[in-house]
Formats: sequence, C-alpha cells, structure tokens
Amino acid sequence: MEQAVATAEAAYGGAENGAPFRDGTDYVGGWLEWLDAGISLMLYRRERLEGELGSAAEAFSTGAAMSAGARDFRHPTRRTNEGEPPLDKFELELALQWERARERAERGELLGERDNAFLPLPYLARLFGLTELEQRIAVICLAVEVDRKYESAFALLQGERSATHPSRDLIASLAASNADERRLAARILRDDGVLSRYFLREAAGTRKGGTTINKYCRLDERIVRFALDSITMPEELARYMEIVSPSAETPPLLGHFDIQTKLRSWLTRRIEEDGSNGASQVVSLWGAEGAGGRAQAAHIGVHFNEALLYVDMAKLPETDEGGPDALDAVFREAAIQQAIPVFYGFPAAIDGEAEKRRMTALLERLARLPGIVFLLSEEPLRSLDRRGVIGLELEIPGLRDEERIEAWQTLALAYEVEGGIDWEALASRFIFHPGQIEGALAAARAAAQWRLTGGGRELIGWGDLIQACYKQLNHNLGAKSKRLSPKHRWADLVLPEPQTRKLQHACNHIRYKHTVYGSWGFQRKLSYGTGVSLLFSGPPGTGKTMAAEIAANELDMEIYKIDLSQIISKYIGETEKNLREIFDEAQSSYAILFFDEADALFGKRSEVKDSHDKNANTEVAFLLQKMEEYRGISILATNYLQNMDEAFLRRINYVIRFPFPDERQRETIWKSIFPQETPLAPDLDCGFLGRKLQMSGGSIKNVALTAAFLASGNGESVGMKHIFQAYQYELDKTNRTITREELGEYSYFFEEIRNG
Repeated sequence: MEQAVATAEAAYGGAENGAPFRDGTDYVGGWLEWLDAGISLMLYRRERLEGELGSAAEAFSTGAAMSAGARDFRHPTRRTNEGEPPLDKFELELALQWERARERAERGELLGERDNAFLPLPYLARLFGLTELEQRIAVICLAVEVDRKYESAFALLQGERSATHPSRDLIASLAASNADERRLAARILRDDGVLSRYFLREAAGTRKGGTTINKYCRLDERIVRFALDSITMPEELARYMEIVSPSAETPPLLGHFDIQTKLRSWLTRRIEEDGSNGASQVVSLWGAEGAGGRAQAAHIGVHFNEALLYVDMAKLPETDEGGPDALDAVFREAAIQQAIPVFYGFPAAIDGEAEKRRMTALLERLARLPGIVFLLSEEPLRSLDRRGVIGLELEIPGLRDEERIEAWQTLALAYEVEGGIDWEALASRFIFHPGQIEGALAAARAAAQWRLTGGGRELIGWGDLIQACYKQLNHNLGAKSKRLSPKHRWADLVLPEPQTRKLQHACNHIRYKHTVYGSWGFQRKLSYGTGVSLLFSGPPGTGKTMAAEIAANELDMEIYKIDLSQIISKYIGETEKNLREIFDEAQSSYAILFFDEADALFGKRSEVKDSHDKNANTEVAFLLQKMEEYRGISILATNYLQNMDEAFLRRINYVIRFPFPDERQRETIWKSIFPQETPLAPDLDCGFLGRKLQMSGGSIKNVALTAAFLASGNGESVGMKHIFQAYQYELDKTNRTITREELGEYSYFFEEIRNG
C-alpha cells in the first residue's frame, strides 16, 4: 500500500490533486467529478461537430437543465478522424480536466485505504473481482441516484427526453479511455458476468425487442445504498432475508452440545484441508421446526466470528424482474456482509415439480459458493442432492429428558414465574423442543397479563403454563374425535372406595412418571409403553365418562372422546388405518384418549370360525398394541367385560369396574346432584329416592335436570312431585310405567303422574 501511495504521489504531483477519501460518499463524489468532466468534453465535441447543442457543455457544468439531443458522439480521448475539426484549446483543457479528475479519484482512493477508510465500492470490487473499468461503469450507473442533473445529461447525450438512464452503449463510451477499452466495456455489459448479475439492472424506458447494447441500465438499489454508506437492506430484500451480527445476543444452546462440538471440528478440518480453494461447506440440519437448528448455526457463527444471513425459502420470490434473481441477491448479500447463509422455511415435503426445481437450482448455486452454508429443514434433503453438494447432513432429534428440563429452567429465567413450578413434571408431560418451550412461555406470559389486567404482579402460574403448552400442539384429533370440557372433580364421583383409590393410583402413574421412569431409572428397562391404559367396565350411566373427565381435570390434561362404533369399518384394514391416524395425531397432543362404545369392537370377538372373526380379533389386538405404545392415557369404556379374554386384560394397566350404585350411593348422588342455587321444596326426600328409585348415576342426573325444568316452568321449587314426573319420563324410554309401590308414601301423586 505504501509503495502504491508513493507512486501515486509521484505521478499525480502532490496534495493539489486531492485529499484521501474518508467514506463512500467522498469516493462517489470524487469519481463523479471525473464523470462531469467526461460529459462536458463529450458535449463540447458534439457542439463542434454538429453545431446544434449551443452552450451545452457550459450548461451542464453549471447544472442548468438541458433538452436538446444528439444521436452520436466520440469519446473524449479519441483522436480526431480525417475531416474532423482539430482539437481546439478549450477542448484540450476539458480533456486535461477529465484526466486530472481520474487521477485525483485514483489517488484519493489509495490515500483513503492507507488511512483505513472504508470505501464501499472498492470493497465490493475486491469481493467480486471487478476491474477498474467495471468500477467506472458502476459509478456511471450510480450517478442518477446521486444527482438528477445526470438524468438531463444522459437524455441529451442519447437524444431522447425519456432516456434518463444511460444505455449500455453510452456507458461503454463514457467509461473507456480508448477504443480497445470501449470494446471491452461493451462486451462486459453484454455478458452475463458478475457485473450484470449482481450490480446492474435494466432501467425503465428500454424498448422491447431492442438490441442489448441500447438497453438502459441502472445500479441495483442494494448496491446504491451500500455505495453511499448505508448498511440498511432494501425492503424487498428484508422481506426474506435477515442479517444477524456475531456480536448479537446468541440464542442459548439447549441441548445437543455434542452436535455443536462435532460441527466445529468438522468445519475447521474441512476449511483447513481446502485452504485457499474456497470450497463450499454445505451443512444440512433437519428436525422439527424449533428443534434447535438455528441455535446450532448461530453458535457456529460466533465460533468463526461471522455474521449469519437468514434466508426464508417460503418467502423467496420466484424471480426478480429486470435484475438478479432472488438467489443471486442472497449470495450477493452474503458476500457483502461476509455472512454465513442459513436457508430455512423449506416445505415439509419437497415433492412438487416446482419445489424440486427450486431445490435443484439452490444446490447447483451452492456448489459454486465458497464458505459455510446451512440448510435447515424438517425432512432430510440429501435425496435431492444429485451432485453431492451437501457435505454433512445431521438430524437434530428431540431433547433428552434432562435437556428438556434444563431448557424449561433456562428459558424461564427471562420470565416472571411463580415459585414452586414442577419443571420436571412439565418436561415429562410435554415432549417439546426448544422452540415450543419458548412459545409456551410467551403464551403463558400473555395469559398472565390478561388475567391480572387492572393490578397485581403478572406472575406466570401452573395453569397458565399448561394451557400455553396445549396451544403449542399441532394435531388434528378433532377429525375423528370430540374434545370434552371436563367439569367434574373427585367429590362428584360416587364409587366404592377400592375403585376410587385405583383411579387415583392411575392418575399418579402419570403425575410421577418423570420420577419413576427418569430419576429411578425405569426408562432403561422399558423399550416402549410409558403411558397408562385403563379399562372402565360397568352398566351405562355408572360414571365411566365422569371418571375420565375427573382424571383429565386432576392432571390438567385435554381429553378426547372417540366413538369406536364410528371408527370400525367393514373393509379389512380400514379400522386399523383409522386407529393409527388417531394415535399418530395424539402423540403430539399428550391428550387422554377415551374410547367409548368399545363393545362395538370387543363385542365382535368370538371363537375364530372364518376370516371375519379373525379380522375382528386383529382389530382388537391392534388397538391394544397402540394403547401400549401411547405415552399418554388411553381409556376403554365397555358395558360387557366378559367380551374380553384374560390375555387382553393382562395388557391393560388398570381395570376398574363401575358397579350399579347401591341404596347409600344413590342417596349420596341425589344429595349432590342439585346445585346450591337450585330452590328445593321441603318435601324433597333424598333418602327415599335412593331407597325406592333404582337408577344409575346417569339416570339420576337426567331425572334431576328434567325435574328442575318442570319446577321452573310452574314457578315452583323442585319437589317430589317434579322428581316423580321426571322419573316417569325416564321410564318412558324403556316403555315402563311407575308403580304405586315405587311411590310408597307418595302414592297420592300416582294419578297426577300417570296423566302427565
């Protein structure tokens, strides 16, 4: 550099030839002086040759507007041909000004770089290997973006008012110092080279079908901004690109530390082996969205002290009319920012022809791109890589149990959370990746803020976290099932004590699974089946659905009811397909699956006599297998336990029998069935009702509700008369009639009830 500066000073004659350029604006201003001198000289020669421009050169030099045109011109330094007027004194002076302006600009550039000034256009020239001639072409195209006087000058030189941008022909003439350079410039502007691909765009006003050399050019907006000291990315690029500095806050690495260590080692070794060849190092990381691929790439950026350029493939435009396509814009930005490109947002399944073409185009470009590149996708991409561009492909699997617990604890530090949250239980229940955990915490904070609007600290509670976690789940269980809204609690369930305790133990199986399977090591003993399967058997209305809802409430879990009678198909294999879809969707939901009407399936079991019997047994076995594999709670409800043999029953974790309620249990149900707000008549005798009316809990609920409507319709409190009338309506369903014996001491209601 010092030798170059000394040579420049000797050639240019000292300080009067210009000061060092301090920034991009200085650089552009210096070269625009060169362009001004060249345009003035060109206009003066036109005036002499054609005599129609008047004082055009003087008008341009003073910045006055010009409207006259000319169709042809010669370059300032071109020697006159025979028959042309000889150079006069003023023309020689203009030519000398043009040469001195170029010398000052070249010297200012050298001195500025000696002083460590950042000059954007020379920086770009080094990045993309531009020659001095190509740099001058870029300055000419940049001129109209700096000063509108150049619009008038270019229009004048091209003989057309609307030609406010230079044509390629005009650019070649202005940029070149001699005829050979002019031909070279014309070739550069015709070729699909670096300058055309990354710097130049077709300007408005170009006639369709015209020759390439007559097309108008402008500088790409990104290059314009950068050349004028602006690092801001244009809006059209910012829609699908984002630059992140290595000094920015790096997302925490929440697991898979071994992958990061191996990545660093592999990339370091590959870079050292390739040396100055600048080979492409393409790394494909695949896994669920939010699994940690971005964090892995971010930590690689920090390790190599390089920025990251995130590129959203879902938003990447198909084409960029009139200039470089979107991928060219990406690679140009990566070069400008000296950043590692990180492509994400690939379709979950790249199976369409258009998607495959885009992927192929990307891989072909990557083969020529030096440096590290990351591809983040949900599925492996190597099958599309016919040229072997991808150097390394790794899966980012789900977090291990201890990593998931630590991820919850680490990310929660950025939020205000109540004390005593059982992070182990939360991590055990929801098998989340880091992105889902972050999303759940953000949603929980929003819920806490809404709940406490108007005062109080907005602390995130357990309920906020549970609801927020369910919002992170993406499943389609509702297609073949119905979500229930549990309202019942343990106090609502009337069952013999042994059955109640067994149901509570089943709930504890889920509540403490992280302790038993994790801390106590049972996970190592089991290849699958860490969930809970239950069988509820008993007559209709004995509380099977209520018990399932209580379990859901107790464990803060969603519950989906599946009517097996609607799932079973007469077509062989279709039932298994329906069941597989339900369990596949449920794996991401961790919901309780409540299979009602199981008799529709188990009632078909029999001794195998033909293919239909064999298929029925196959369907039962398949359902039980999926229940064993499911990591949540699955419940079968049947009215006929005898339809299941012992081999199948042994595969169920808990079998709970729901007996028909006895007299004492029926009285308890009657006493608890009416809400506190319901007005009750003095004659309401729950002991009598439990003793005389032999009904299941479900029937008692129906009778109580009907009686409440009867009383409300008459403007009365609920009494025995309304109960008996509602009881008769319940008996009507089975074509029965209430008897005087059932009414006992209330037989005086008999005639009134019979008459409706």
